[in-house]
Amino acid sequence: MRMDYNTIAIVWLILAFAIFGKWHSVRCDVFSSSELSSIDETIAELMSCRRIPGLGMSIAKRDQFLAKGYGVADVTEGTPMTEDTVMCIGSATKAFTSALLAVLITEDNKNGGTLSWTTTLREIFGEDFRLTSDPIISSQTTLEDILSHRSGVGSTDAMLMAQLYSDQHRKSLLSRLHLLPTKGEFRGQFSYNNLMYGVAGLAAEAIGKKPYFELMKEKLLQPLNITSAVLADNMDYSQNLTSKPHQMVNGSVVLSDSRFFRLGSFSPAGALCLSPADLTKWLYFLNHYGTTPSQNRLINSLVFAKMISSKVSLDFMTQLSLGLFSKFPAPSYISWYALGWFGRFYRGDIDFLHGGSMFSYYSVVVMDPTTQTGLALTVNGLNPTILSYDLYPLAYFLKDILLGQTPWLNVTTICSYPAPWLLSSQRTPPKQNVQEKYMGSTKEFMGKFGHALYGQVKVTEKDQSLYFQWGNMINGTLYDHKKSQFRLRLDDNVYLVLGPEFGSANIAFSNYSSGQYNNLKLTLYRLTETYDFERGVSFEVSSPLSSPSSSAVSMRPHNTASLSLYIIVFYFIKVLLHTDSVLDLGKNGQGSTVL
Repeated sequence: MRMDYNTIAIVWLILAFAIFGKWHSVRCDVFSSSELSSIDETIAELMSCRRIPGLGMSIAKRDQFLAKGYGVADVTEGTPMTEDTVMCIGSATKAFTSALLAVLITEDNKNGGTLSWTTTLREIFGEDFRLTSDPIISSQTTLEDILSHRSGVGSTDAMLMAQLYSDQHRKSLLSRLHLLPTKGEFRGQFSYNNLMYGVAGLAAEAIGKKPYFELMKEKLLQPLNITSAVLADNMDYSQNLTSKPHQMVNGSVVLSDSRFFRLGSFSPAGALCLSPADLTKWLYFLNHYGTTPSQNRLINSLVFAKMISSKVSLDFMTQLSLGLFSKFPAPSYISWYALGWFGRFYRGDIDFLHGGSMFSYYSVVVMDPTTQTGLALTVNGLNPTILSYDLYPLAYFLKDILLGQTPWLNVTTICSYPAPWLLSSQRTPPKQNVQEKYMGSTKEFMGKFGHALYGQVKVTEKDQSLYFQWGNMINGTLYDHKKSQFRLRLDDNVYLVLGPEFGSANIAFSNYSSGQYNNLKLTLYRLTETYDFERGVSFEVSSPLSSPSSSAVSMRPHNTASLSLYIIVFYFIKVLLHTDSVLDLGKNGQGSTVL
């Protein structure tokens, strides 16, 4: 692809900042000078070949930290990316949400309460709470279930993209959850679900009696002296220390439309943004089992252990897509999911990781409490990015150095990856494969179609064709008419940001009577989600349906003595290998145990 002069200038600018980026104000001996030189060179090469505008690196090794910014926060202004520039971390937010609940559990237990990971949502929200129409799921689903993606509830990521529920309408969403479909086996299948983390945020509010982010700041961020954090919905893009999202348009690196970066009620699943410098404090906290640098234990050690212990096994295809197998010099097996963390075996060690993506922001966080090492990487484009190609290789490279191993990736293979070990699939710019827009009679299709949970769809006439509108963001033209079915071509500005995640969509009209269709079904193949709408059904989030009580009821006691085999093995290994850390079991344990 041929680049214009503006793009060439931007690439050189990115390279310059990648090589001469600003160091964190406290530069500790995490790496040797030769290691630092190799890291800078490798990152510069990766940013060049992947056209990454800005990258943040955060490293923690025992009590030492390193944070650095590479490239630019804004290609238009040439604003440098620094260790203090705020970057959004996408789904790595989930671990913060789990940790917030862990703090609330710890505080409740100190006060004699019985709140735990196995507390049911009905105990938190009230006896009238229903998660789906399934009475078993509604009555038995626990915090542990929704945080480990094993609730058996269908995902609604397209609803997130449509921006139906703003942050102010969280309670309205809560009252409509009983309309959710089921998907898979309750507690028997891993099925990634962002909405359930939105529910987890609502559970934290019910327990802590304050809004989600206010609780996050009070219970977690302020004790860690994390001062840069903000939710994506509240990002101030006019500030130099705010990293802006980027995408590729016709071969040029440009800014993304910031209007799309709003998660509303889904915020606990992926809306947190903070600086690389503040991420080092988060890594320290994780690597010290929930203890702040000032030695304030926010999370009981047993509660922390359960937070990172295996809750659900990953299916074979998920393991295959996330792991590295025998063809690679250092195999990596990602085998289970805990509470906001994937569990991995790598180089004979157990660690925990999570990737994040939010259209143009991408991240990966890796923590290893056993060796007390951790790393976080954040980038502000380009959209679309393939995490497993563009960011995970760098994480492997840095992880090897932290472990004292010779990296199997280097400045040459960081860009060819997964070659030479596997053939690299060719990446082509995404495009919408549609043919001709509908030019026939429109009256029978036009109108408003609603659903009490999924919102309202409007089908109108535009440019002598049918135009589709759902929520605040999903807009497009209907193409490829076959009887009563169409394909949706998103508007260009929508597709540039949301398209790679939204995927192809089919719209089918049905229930024809009185000269019009009365039902509309939207099927999204990439997301494997289906949404049904009916003519005449209204949707108004400003007047929420009757909602369950938001006050936590008394919790029944749970048996905390039984640990999974994984926890036992994890701490047994730690006993053998690391005898210098103290594990405080608190009131529910047997005093303090030296491991």
